[in-house]
Amino acid sequence: MKKCDKCNIEIETKQLYCPLCHQVLTGETDPSFIEVYPEYVSLTRKILPTVKKTLLLLSILAIVIVALINTLAFNGVYWSLIPIGSTLYFWLLLRVGVLSRRNMAFRIAFLTVLLIALLVLIDYRTVPENNGWSFDYLMPLLLFSCNLAIFFIILVRRLNYRDYFFYLLIVIVFSLIPLILVAFDVLTILWPSLVAFGLALFILLFLIVFFPKTIKEELQKRFHA
Repeated sequence: MKKCDKCNIEIETKQLYCPLCHQVLTGETDPSFIEVYPEYVSLTRKILPTVKKTLLLLSILAIVIVALINTLAFNGVYWSLIPIGSTLYFWLLLRVGVLSRRNMAFRIAFLTVLLIALLVLIDYRTVPENNGWSFDYLMPLLLFSCNLAIFFIILVRRLNYRDYFFYLLIVIVFSLIPLILVAFDVLTILWPSLVAFGLALFILLFLIVFFPKTIKEELQKRFHA
C-alpha cells in the first residue's frame, strides 16, 4: 500500500504520484496487485468524414469566390478579409476550442490572441480612415473578457496546482499588453485598457491572497528554489 504524505491517504496503486496532488508516493505496492481501469468513453461524437470534407470544400470555395470578387471589383477596400477571416477563425475555433483536449486556459488565450490579430488586420485593411478601433477598444476588451473567463474557471473548477501557475502567467502577460501599448502611444483611448488592467490586477491579488501556498510550491518546483 502506498501513501501520500501531503493528502494523508493510502492508495493501492502502481503509480508513482498521488492522483490528487501529484506528489511522489511513499511505500510499496503488492506485486500481485493488478490495476483495472474502466473502459474509456469519449465525451465527443466523431464528425463524419463526408460532412467534414463537404464543409471544408465549401469553405475553400467561399474564400476563393469572395477573394476573386474583391480583386475584380476592387475599390480600395479589402472587405473580403472579413468573410475570409471569419471562415478561418471558425475552423480554428472548432479545432482548438472544441475538439482540442489541451488546457482550457490555453485554448481561451490562444483563440483570444487569434481573434485580436484578425480584428487588427480587418481594422487596418478595410476602412483606412477609421483605423485604430481594434487597438483602442476591441483588444483591451477582449483581454478583459479572456481574464474574466479564466477567473470564473478558477472559481468554478477544481484545478490541478499546475493550472493555477499557468493561469497566473496568462493573466500577467495579458495585463501588461495594454500598458506597453499605452507607453508607446499606440492607444489613444485609455479607459478600456485601464479597465482590463484593473481586472487583471484584481485576479492576481485574488490568487496571491487565496492560493499563496499553491503558487509558492509551484514556483519552487519550477525554479528549483
